[in-house]
Amino acid sequence: MNLVTESNVARLRQVAGILQAQNQHLLKVLTAKCAELDKLKGRPGDLQRVLEGLEAVGGQQVESGADSGADTAGSGNKPRKPQTGHGPTPQPDIAHEPQLFELDEADQICPKCGDTLAPEAGDVETSEMVDVVEVTYRVIEVQRQGYECCRCDFHDIAPGPDRAVDGGRYSLAFGVKVAIDKYVHHLPLERQVRIMAQHGLRVTSQALWDQVWALATLLLPVYDGLYEHILSQRVIGLDQTGWPNLNSRRAKKWQMWALTSVDAAYHQIRDDKSAASFTALVGDFEGTIVCDALSTHGAGAREGPGIELAGCWAHIRRKFAEAEPNFPEARQMLDLIRELYDIEGEASSAEHRAELRSTKSRAALERMKAWMASVSTLSSTDLGSAIKHTVKFWDRLTRFAADAEIWLDNNRTERAFRGPVVGRRNHFGSKSRRGTRAAAILYSVIESAKAIGVDPAAYITEAARIAKATDGDEHLMPWDFEPASRA
Repeated sequence: MNLVTESNVARLRQVAGILQAQNQHLLKVLTAKCAELDKLKGRPGDLQRVLEGLEAVGGQQVESGADSGADTAGSGNKPRKPQTGHGPTPQPDIAHEPQLFELDEADQICPKCGDTLAPEAGDVETSEMVDVVEVTYRVIEVQRQGYECCRCDFHDIAPGPDRAVDGGRYSLAFGVKVAIDKYVHHLPLERQVRIMAQHGLRVTSQALWDQVWALATLLLPVYDGLYEHILSQRVIGLDQTGWPNLNSRRAKKWQMWALTSVDAAYHQIRDDKSAASFTALVGDFEGTIVCDALSTHGAGAREGPGIELAGCWAHIRRKFAEAEPNFPEARQMLDLIRELYDIEGEASSAEHRAELRSTKSRAALERMKAWMASVSTLSSTDLGSAIKHTVKFWDRLTRFAADAEIWLDNNRTERAFRGPVVGRRNHFGSKSRRGTRAAAILYSVIESAKAIGVDPAAYITEAARIAKATDGDEHLMPWDFEPASRA
């Protein structure tokens, strides 16, 4: 509304009333802050008395330390310096290797009398040092032994080592390292080429890409299995983010979509974030999808009669947190949202969660609704916009109270985007459709492994071995992998 040109007196009076109520509220907040400041200042002399008390306590500690030092001085031991910082970090996951350091032969002479110094039994000063062994590359000259039968003309030959590319020059371990460095550690292939050159290996980014594509092809059945597994669940998460198209400067961005379940993540890179893309992605899914309030999600859900959308309370919390600096009363809504999460933390089972949601959570939701109805603010403000958005999608946001399986937020799906988003900042996107395909497959496999605490490198290595050994007839899903190093 433009107050300068508005001629409706009734509307102007309504706006004036709202502004007057906000001014009165701000005056109350300012008055309370001033009173709080006066309390903190205290009476004259209070600060001086506190300082004198602290000095007295400090003097007692110094005297105590001096007495303690006098006791140890007679024993000949110097008092240890107090430890600073947080101390050494435990390292249970790397090898601990004892290494004895001795005097050189020329230094094993007593500087006092000139006699020979001999090792003293049990006199070893021990400490820890974290060391690094540089990455090394080597060319293995593969020699496969041939065999012949002593009775007939049968010939056989020993199998060779595992390789990502059949007949290729690089080992499977090499290919896995390239993929992990790109999709977990976010190192572009060209940067990997430069790093490898520092270690003496001459290789091109095209050769590294061939390893990545070979692994993605081997893992394709796993990728399809993740999709089927997620769509078989009653409750899933959905979200999308931009994925740069590096084919040309004017190329329109692709969109990376994600579907998640409790134990898996599936990524797919499509042309856009339209309702048609939503419908194509979820297919014949029937159940609840937890997602944000993007209009295309609602339009896509209407195309599938078996789909029900549930809202994300993390998104709602963000809106009120953004409003709080200018509208301190938003803290009441943030506290009520915090209460929803605290109630979730009390649940000891699915049945208990259902009971808590139908009682405590519903009560908290009613208090939210009443508070939002009592707030007088313009819808154009941050607080008004947050309230308007929450009310608009109230049915989706409260759906969890009637179903213990519906997630309170969509953070699980957003976590599945962390790797791709950081990778996007480093290697900038994809140049081709095949590049988007490889990224979607490997990010899906890696994020699914991470979701259940499996080491992605170990899992991909074993899954690729099984795929090669069975010509793709068998595939290993992340939850079927039982390594010795499960995280």
